[in-house]
Amino acid sequence: MIIIIVAAILGCICQYFALIEVLETPDWFLAILLHAIASIFFAIVSYVFIPKKYKTTPYSSLLLMFLLLLTLPVLGIIGVVVALTFALCKPLKNDEIEIEEHKIPELPFEARAISANPTYSIGGLKAILKHANEPNKRLSAVMAARHMSDSQAIPILKLALKDLEDDIRLLAYSTLDGKETKLNEKISLYQQEIAVTTKQPKLSHLQKQLAELYWELSYLGLAQGALRKYVLEKAEALALQSIEHVKTPATFIFLGRISLALDKYEIAHEYLLKATEFGMARRHVLPYKAEVAFCMNKFDDCKRYLKELPEQPKGSELRHLQEYWHE
Repeated sequence: MIIIIVAAILGCICQYFALIEVLETPDWFLAILLHAIASIFFAIVSYVFIPKKYKTTPYSSLLLMFLLLLTLPVLGIIGVVVALTFALCKPLKNDEIEIEEHKIPELPFEARAISANPTYSIGGLKAILKHANEPNKRLSAVMAARHMSDSQAIPILKLALKDLEDDIRLLAYSTLDGKETKLNEKISLYQQEIAVTTKQPKLSHLQKQLAELYWELSYLGLAQGALRKYVLEKAEALALQSIEHVKTPATFIFLGRISLALDKYEIAHEYLLKATEFGMARRHVLPYKAEVAFCMNKFDDCKRYLKELPEQPKGSELRHLQEYWHE
């Protein structure tokens, strides 16, 4: 601070003598020299008082201040020092501008809450994919299918694979591929665990769970043609290995469903009978027995099995079948 005061005093003295030289002698060379020395002192004083954000280039700042002070009239030195430093330190505020703060709007593609009761049924989503002209509607149908169970979503996603729009086909394909990848990863984990397990009944339970994963590939339609037959046979072999040590009625029903899918109707009927023998309630077995009887063209048996089945809830598929065959 003392240096600043001394520089300001020396600047004033030099400027005073420069003014005397101009008014009395006049010796212009000495006056300009004194004015230049005074400008140097006042440039240093101004540089000290300006805000730090303007001091990024000290040499350029000092040179600018010196040139401004040097080229101005004698009394302009004080005006520049006061006006410039004050303007930089205390900028004017424009109180007339009103700033309104707005909340950030939600993005249009943000995930929405899915209700327990969807607006569209499976048939409704299929109808949108088949008949809607706007690609955005068909894309929304595919997005809605991603929040449904696999058994409901996969038929819709397969239908979307036939869409003309690339984005819709790619979204459906990536969703289907993700579901298949998850199943294959689970299958791989169970295979590794079975390879290192020898104790019963843990091994039988693992074999049953792996068989169910193979069955799911077929049931969901992720395996087609020869691959479908392969996964069903793998599921059948694992389930048979499982019941060698642990016999449960659920496993016999599972084997009956696999045999039914492989068109082995007689064997499927035998497995279903064994499930009943091992204590499975008839209401759980009768629908599959009716399906086996229908595939074997034994329509009287099919009708009898459905009649023996307790009345199902309204709207269910079994209720529709009961009403059809009873009529």
